[in-house]
Amino acid sequence: MGPRLTAADVCAVTGYSRDELQALLRVMSPYAVDRPAPRVAREFTPRDLIVLGVTQLLEQRYGLRRTAVAEMGPLLHEVLAGPRLLNRQARLAVTAHPARIEYLEDGAPVAEGLVIALGPLFDKVDTYLNFGQSQLALQFGPTVVGRKYG
Repeated sequence: MGPRLTAADVCAVTGYSRDELQALLRVMSPYAVDRPAPRVAREFTPRDLIVLGVTQLLEQRYGLRRTAVAEMGPLLHEVLAGPRLLNRQARLAVTAHPARIEYLEDGAPVAEGLVIALGPLFDKVDTYLNFGQSQLALQFGPTVVGRKYG
């Protein structure tokens, strides 16, 4: 079982404000359908961090309307469903009309659409969840370990 992630975690990773996130979740499937009980915090998965990170890029960086992004919600969940081998060079090819999303491996050609590199988003999520290179940065040198009796 993975870590319990809340809206604060999603906002920290994606850059959404709390209000922007709530507005998106009200219109995007499966979040709009699977609403938590009143006064109960919604929990997210690491995959949700990736999906919502992509939606934030589509909205903020590339200027797609929230309604167009919301229509892509089920497609994003389907395309980003695992398991897959780790590929930092993976990309998504996104077309809005008709809504289509394609997961692309290394060097796969793109016929048309917006291309989003997933590597930086994977790194951002991994670093936030402490799966990234941050654990390798510890510089422990050789140490003498002795016994003390007494």
